[in-house]
Amino acid sequence: MKVILRISVFLTLINCKDNSNSLFWKDVQLNEDQVYLVFRGTKSKEGFFAKDFNIRDTLSSHIGILINDKTKWEIYHIIDFKDKNRSDFRKQSLKDFFDSKKEDINYVSFWEIDNIDSNEFQQIKKELNYYLAKFIKFDKLFTLEDSTKMYCSEFIFKVLHKVDSINFNFQTHKKKLNGVYATYFRKDTLEYYPVDVFQNNKNIRKIKEWNFK
Repeated sequence: MKVILRISVFLTLINCKDNSNSLFWKDVQLNEDQVYLVFRGTKSKEGFFAKDFNIRDTLSSHIGILINDKTKWEIYHIIDFKDKNRSDFRKQSLKDFFDSKKEDINYVSFWEIDNIDSNEFQQIKKELNYYLAKFIKFDKLFTLEDSTKMYCSEFIFKVLHKVDSINFNFQTHKKKLNGVYATYFRKDTLEYYPVDVFQNNKNIRKIKEWNFK
């Protein structure tokens, strides 16, 4: 039997630019046997950079997988933590993922992955623990060849595609580069998985979003 868990316990844990934003969790309901994708947008330099490489979404710059682990909601994601002695793949609480002291967040959205059965749920957890046990560095060049380096959306693709290669067969996107981007990547075309590539899948639906001006 599905147990609906409210995230209202986090009402006082997230402090954005004004106090009204701290209540954005109050109407959210999550099923503990379902899997979710969580998008966030930030006003950071990295945030603006990531948004330039989305297909349509002009707000999201980062993505993670949200899953219930022993009665706790945890977000698994990879980002440049700038800590050379630790893996850049982390498991974080919602409180830490939305820490306003570290992240200047201006957008959040929750998406539910539909039609996940119990076997697929356990397989996803297995994949998450597999990556958690590895030492992975954030891939600043968005390459697809080095398994020891990944970026956030590449990680999401690998987990979902491993579980269901038919329904989650997301395609890479190619973007022509010029100016500062061509200089940074040292190429004129970049092939990669955009942060928002998952939003146009019939098995993934948005359940809630917040835009903090």
